[in-house]
Amino acid sequence: MDGSSSALVASQLRLRPLNPHFGAEVTGLDLREPIDATTGDALRAAFRQHRLLLLRDQDVSTADQTRFAEVFGEVSLREKNRVRSSEATAQHVSNVRADGVFGLGELDFHLDQLFHKEPLSALILYAIEVPSEGGDTRFSDSGAALDLMPQPLRDKIETLSCRHAYTFDGALATEWNVDDAAKQTLSAVHPMVWRKTPEEHGVLWVNKLTTVGVEGLPETEARALMAEVRQYLYAESIIYTHHWRPGDLVIWDNRRLQHARTPFDPAARRTLRRSPIL
Repeated sequence: MDGSSSALVASQLRLRPLNPHFGAEVTGLDLREPIDATTGDALRAAFRQHRLLLLRDQDVSTADQTRFAEVFGEVSLREKNRVRSSEATAQHVSNVRADGVFGLGELDFHLDQLFHKEPLSALILYAIEVPSEGGDTRFSDSGAALDLMPQPLRDKIETLSCRHAYTFDGALATEWNVDDAAKQTLSAVHPMVWRKTPEEHGVLWVNKLTTVGVEGLPETEARALMAEVRQYLYAESIIYTHHWRPGDLVIWDNRRLQHARTPFDPAARRTLRRSPIL
């Protein structure tokens, strides 16, 4: 980012880094208030630089959250609830709401909606109620993961592409309150190392949840390669773990950070409002 953008962020927002690689806590903003053009520019500049922004102690409605989300792009609910979401512009990741999605279980590192030609650009979660233990969200820098790889492995995957598919079916689809894969035959092919522009560093686009193969490789070889490269996402040095408390709002770059969820007691109430952004 150039110097003028840095100055804009510094003049409008107070930022505290969360991790040496990415992430910043933003203070001094009440998201119940309208966001003017200058503040919007500063937020977008901060997001480009840090890729994850945390705002604590927010008391926001769905309308407030949607207004904030639209600073960064279009809110788009492309994953369909079996029990329709009660909100037109948000879903709830919840194990207690009838319309809650993805409410239970541990989740490995992943990017959302790689099975679309255009995956989500960003995601927002806002904590309404959270367990006292567990249910944390972990974020891994999927660009820094590439830097941890031996050069021959990185050179190899630079030339490959992966197929990603909507794989939620059977009991899992029912538990997560989303359409079964039999009704959602979505898939897309993306480079294993994605970059928006040729001069960008590149990030790893492979995940355990929806990446189903490597184009041109036999299944056994593809599975072994995908498992090998995923291991670099788990290096603690490139991970930020967010321990939720009510009123926390986190927005992150879905294309450059992978996220995961730690286990938690399924009897504990957990509800976060979700805004998917294109």
